[in-house]
Formats: sequence, C-alpha cells, structure tokens
Amino acid sequence: MLGDLLLAAVCFALVFAIFFWRPMGQPDPTRHPAVGKPGDFLHVYSLEELLKPSGIVESTAPQVIAPVTLDKLQGHVTVVVFWGPWIPTSEEAVSRLAGMLPVTTRKDFRFVAVACPPPPDRTLPEDFLVWTHTTWQGLHVPTLCYVDLERTSQYRFLLLAQPEVSEAATLPPLPIPTIVLLDRNGLIRAVWTGWLPGYDRQVSQMVDRLLGPSVSETSQSPADSGTSVPSPESR
Repeated sequence: MLGDLLLAAVCFALVFAIFFWRPMGQPDPTRHPAVGKPGDFLHVYSLEELLKPSGIVESTAPQVIAPVTLDKLQGHVTVVVFWGPWIPTSEEAVSRLAGMLPVTTRKDFRFVAVACPPPPDRTLPEDFLVWTHTTWQGLHVPTLCYVDLERTSQYRFLLLAQPEVSEAATLPPLPIPTIVLLDRNGLIRAVWTGWLPGYDRQVSQMVDRLLGPSVSETSQSPADSGTSVPSPESR
C-alpha cells in the first residue's frame, strides 16, 4: 500500500513538473520561425512623447513624432517585449526582465517594452494609453515605454514567422507577452512566447553571451593589472 502511494506521488510530481513548470516542454527559443531574420518589424512610438504638457495622452501619433525602428537599434543588443496592461503575466515579464537585464549599466544594450492594444472585443476600464501610462508608472521600470498604436509591429512580426500569409487580417493574435532578442546587427536570435518560470534567466544568459564583457572589464590600467611601467628616468 505504501509503495503504491509513493508511486502515485512520484507520478503526480512528474505530471505537475511537465504540465505546470514544463522544464522539458518549453520550446527552444532559438528555433522560432522568425529567428535569423532581420528584426525590421519595429514601428513604435514613445509613450512619453505622446504625452501633452498638460498630461493628456494623445490617441494617435502626431506627424512630428518619429517612430522607433530597427535603424535606431543598430549596434545594440536589444530585447523587445510585447506586453499589455490587460495581461498581468506580461506586467510580471516586463518587471522581472528589467530587473535582471543590464538596462541602465550597459550603453550597448536596449530594453524596448512595447505596449500592445487589447483585442477589439475587449472592454477597457479607461482609455488604453492612459491605462498604459498609469500601469507603467506603477512598474517603476527605469526605461521608456513604447506603444504599438496601429498594431503595425505585431503584424510585421507575425508575418516574419508566417511568410506564407499575405493578409494581416488572417493572422492569429500575437501571444502576450512575446519576447524577442536581437543582436547588434539587428538579427533575431531568439523568441519566447508566453511567460513561464525561468524565461527571465534564459533571456539574461543569452543577452550576456551576445554582449560579452564591457570595455571597462577588458581594458585595465597598468595599476589595476598589478604590473608597473618603468619611468623614462629608470630606463
């Protein structure tokens, strides 16, 4: 009887691990269909620039505001996170990733959090941009927030993964959150869809590999390295 109970407990733990934590069921982020393609899907606007001096948020981007595109990310290792204040797990993804990644410590790294409008049939408690602005302030992330106003970035990314689809209207919705890792050349190196335990560590490890050591770590002064340079008088 005790043996049967132990066997049942082991089976339950295995099923729980696979279907809840899913350590072996997580898809390989480097095998996503968009990996290896140029990350030219970005067409987003800074939420801060959409704010009027009075604090009112614009519902559309004024013509004078230039969108952030791939050209502005060249030379940087970049993590793009599609998120939305209407999905709590995406808020957690943004917060945890911003806490683990070198958001403020590496000038050659960019963290681009892209707020996505909810589906058209979703009833909002208030204006989407106002809601996003309030939520972003509550997350205390030390970077700008960007907005995919017309869902252009989402559609372009979906088309990268499904090039056989010719019309955006036939595309399935983008899973929120979706995390995209770009290298310094703007190529997509990995994609995570959804949010599972351990994703933040995976993203952080891949970012560290792409960044490599910082300049300050690789170039030590003679005093730091412990070697002395002879003075001209001693030669």
